[in-house]
Amino acid sequence: MSALRRYLAVLREVRATRGEMCETCGQPAHYPHHILPVGRTSICSELVYDPANILLLCDDCHALMHPLLRNVAEWGRARKDRGQILNRPN
Repeated sequence: MSALRRYLAVLREVRATRGEMCETCGQPAHYPHHILPVGRTSICSELVYDPANILLLCDDCHALMHPLLRNVAEWGRARKDRGQILNRPN
């Protein structure tokens, strides 16, 4: 199995297990995010394929993880109210 196919299989498993919502704020998730960055561990690391190293995030929460990729105004907007869904009573 190619590295890409293996990675996509892991992402399908993560989405099937955790759902399609952002694990930080509960909005629809669009991005898988590596907790230990691929740039630090290398693309050849087994951590790339470890579901425990992947978070499913929405656009705004993913921008918070990469603040230097966005301008300050967008980062401030994304930061507002992040994680509030976790504080709501069931």
